[in-house]
Amino acid sequence: MSSDSEVLSSNPGLLATYSRAILDRFASFWSSPRLGRVAVCSPIVGLISGLGAVLFSLALEECQRLVLTGLLHYQMPPTGEQAAGPITMPGPWWLLILIPAIGGLISGILVFTWAPEAEGHGTDAMIRAFHKGGGAIRSRVPMIKAAASIVTIGTGGSAGQEGPIAQIGAGFGSWLGGLLRLSPTDRRLLMLAGAAGGVGAIFRAPLGGALFAGEVLYSTTASEASALLPCLASSIVAYSTFVMFRDPNPVFIFPELSFQGLTRLPLYALLTLLCSVVGLIYVRVFYGMRDWLFHPMPLPRWLKPAVGGALLGLLAIACPQVMSGGYGWVQWGAIGMPTHLELDGVQQFTPHLGVGMLLLIALVKIVATGFTISSGGSGGVFGPSILIGGMLGGAFGQFVAGLFPSAHISPASFVLVGMGGFFAGVSKTPLTSIVMVSEMTGSYSLLVPLMLACGLNLALSRRWTIYEQQVPTPIDSPAHQGDFVVNVLEQLRVRDVGVRSEGIITIPASTPFRSLVTYVANSAETLFPVVDAEGRLTGVFTLRDLRLALLGSEWGPLVLADDLAYRPVVSVVPDDNLHVTLRKMTELNMDEIPVVDPGAPDRLLGLLSRRELTRAYTQAIDALRSDSRNAPALERVSQLA
Repeated sequence: MSSDSEVLSSNPGLLATYSRAILDRFASFWSSPRLGRVAVCSPIVGLISGLGAVLFSLALEECQRLVLTGLLHYQMPPTGEQAAGPITMPGPWWLLILIPAIGGLISGILVFTWAPEAEGHGTDAMIRAFHKGGGAIRSRVPMIKAAASIVTIGTGGSAGQEGPIAQIGAGFGSWLGGLLRLSPTDRRLLMLAGAAGGVGAIFRAPLGGALFAGEVLYSTTASEASALLPCLASSIVAYSTFVMFRDPNPVFIFPELSFQGLTRLPLYALLTLLCSVVGLIYVRVFYGMRDWLFHPMPLPRWLKPAVGGALLGLLAIACPQVMSGGYGWVQWGAIGMPTHLELDGVQQFTPHLGVGMLLLIALVKIVATGFTISSGGSGGVFGPSILIGGMLGGAFGQFVAGLFPSAHISPASFVLVGMGGFFAGVSKTPLTSIVMVSEMTGSYSLLVPLMLACGLNLALSRRWTIYEQQVPTPIDSPAHQGDFVVNVLEQLRVRDVGVRSEGIITIPASTPFRSLVTYVANSAETLFPVVDAEGRLTGVFTLRDLRLALLGSEWGPLVLADDLAYRPVVSVVPDDNLHVTLRKMTELNMDEIPVVDPGAPDRLLGLLSRRELTRAYTQAIDALRSDSRNAPALERVSQLA
């Protein structure tokens, strides 16, 4: 018995038919809205985002090796994915000021000459492109952002990697969407998929990256649900690509941790209160420096990052731990490095910095990040946020461990919860923070305290955010205003609207043309149902159809009402929603539409007018507007409608 391949090869006609069927199936899948194009392109975007994360991390490490280690002789503590080595402090002092200033100058020239939108932390630029830019990012932005961020962080600037890598991935997704001439909706989804892939790869947190891209758009618990599957697909491919070239180990190494039950929750709640207060200081200092220090400064914009770099250098003379990303200081100073010492068979971790020093680093890091990014330097805010939260958690953990020595409290557990809780509060991304911190530490053992810290801090910090381009909900996003109109109409049913059943003139199908004209002339109707001898609905015609028939008046004696009616009858049933109804009326340019019995489509129940439909929609909007929190967004939506 021959195989299928042999049959196809021996029959070229069958092979051509089979190939054509496959191509037709793919074309059908490709053309399906919000599925085909995005589903095919998301893994491609993930592949490029993963490769971009590899190149970005390698280039950044090389820049840090040449500048920080080579020129400043500054060797930071290692993180979980790095080899252990000696720790040395930077010097001399004048070079400590000069090098960050030069890095800021180069970054400022790059950004403000070729891509001013790459200024600051790139995540805000991505959010703005989603809400207001139709998912469009200029193709040069990712390259400029990457180069400027490498120079900024590589010369000691206090910034993180999430902003630039998010903009790199998002930029490619936007470029691909533009190349394929996708709709703005699909282009936005590809942009988010690119950001998810880049963030998930570089932080070794594929699920956290996928959640981050959809959650960071809004300042409440809202998320971009339609982006979840594209972001997952992109993040899976990006992370898998990244670990082919880079170490897949988590960023941080933690001791074995466990949740000790209800009695520990009050301590984690107190830590959350501390994170909330410091988070408010962080946001106020960050934007206060931009608005009150650097913006009024009478200097060209491209020169201000150099001033910020010099100010950072002055801080680093006293506190060099605030330079660059600083994850190693969290690992070494707050968590401790694993030692050969074991107690009851458990490997020991001993923090190398005390409560006072940890608090000092956290507070100085806030100022250092403002000097670097608020001046126009390029970099993200996730890295500084993780360091600040980790240092706060470490200080709090050491304090309560000393206060209750018999409780055997592990300060490292508060470091982990502090990182997640702090970032959740300042970024409004609770799910992202829970998952990403767990992935970065390789531990889900403190999931319950993380949930408490992230949820509680989100509730406490609703009035401020580090991402000022966020909007509260999809209602407030220009990208979704049209969708909201549809959503309101989908909640309303035909049976809830005033369907007119009285005073309807039905025209017998056998009515001759001259009698038909008389009927219509004596009526104020615009839509005329045509019925057969048993009163069953067979078709409808409008005044427009009658006018067209009058143009051929020489055929009048031969025309019957049945000839004017078009079939099949476009109608709705009482359970249809108003979005479906309005779409049918718009497609046929009708001001009224027949409402029929769902069990007997030829039985006319009444007519629904566009005026009644609009009245029902307006009443629904007014009901929602009674909630003052929705009023501004609903006003824009009603104007759009």
